[in-house]
Amino acid sequence: MEKVGIIGGGLMGTGIAYVVASHIDAETVVVDVAEEILQKSRATCEGLARRAVEKGQAAEADAKGWLQRLRHSTKKTDVQSASFVIEAAPEDLKLKREIFAELDNICGAEAILASNTTGLPITQIAAATRHPERVIGTHFFNPAPVMKLVEIVRGFATSDATIQKTREFCSRLGKESILVEKDYPGFITTRVYNGYLSEALRCLEEGVGSAADIDKACRLAFNHPMGPFETLDLVGLDTCLKVAESLQAAYGERFRPAPLLRQMVSAGRLGRKSRAGFYDYARKEKGA
Repeated sequence: MEKVGIIGGGLMGTGIAYVVASHIDAETVVVDVAEEILQKSRATCEGLARRAVEKGQAAEADAKGWLQRLRHSTKKTDVQSASFVIEAAPEDLKLKREIFAELDNICGAEAILASNTTGLPITQIAAATRHPERVIGTHFFNPAPVMKLVEIVRGFATSDATIQKTREFCSRLGKESILVEKDYPGFITTRVYNGYLSEALRCLEEGVGSAADIDKACRLAFNHPMGPFETLDLVGLDTCLKVAESLQAAYGERFRPAPLLRQMVSAGRLGRKSRAGFYDYARKEKGA
């Protein structure tokens, strides 16, 4: 049986793993350093499969098969025979380079090593390996089971064969893909969308409108499924701050993080993951 590896059992890694297991007849191995994260990842996938059955999107037998394809491990060596490995670790360049250096030694010569980074340079990640031609960016979007796009990013040394195989892999997952030809920080979507989020934050800071009204305006005016503050809460304000800081380092003042974003992260209001961000999710759960 084909094997696919996912490094990182957090929000994105779990979503990507579920997409793989539900679309490809492949053993899908999720690796994380923390057992409790893997347990949560497994429970999340079980919940997604259960809802797919309840909504009539899948037969119960099919959903059971998806979950049987999933494995969870604390050992990176368990992806040794994988043909495709997707790293979905936190947005930290040093950490990602360390992971790719390990994967380069663990995985077979034909394996493709992909990063789900939202904007860190693929070329710098690939430079930690002996075979940068097989390293590529595959930027999935949150929530991965729903969002159709994968941003494929060519590093300086990424081969055409790696790009073609990655396009085919994404197609098998039911995804549409675009190719980012030049490895600039933030790629396409992260650069464009962070400009939008930054201006929404400025509007809130200046008192132009409330978070709820700005969200409503953007949903209705632009036909977006979520407003900017709903999106920030879903992604995680700490993650968004790291992305904004990396863009500022690359492009200067136009991407300077809003003071409000820094304050909220310092206060521990990280969005849904902390049950409080621009919205109070603990109160919503209580029906208040």
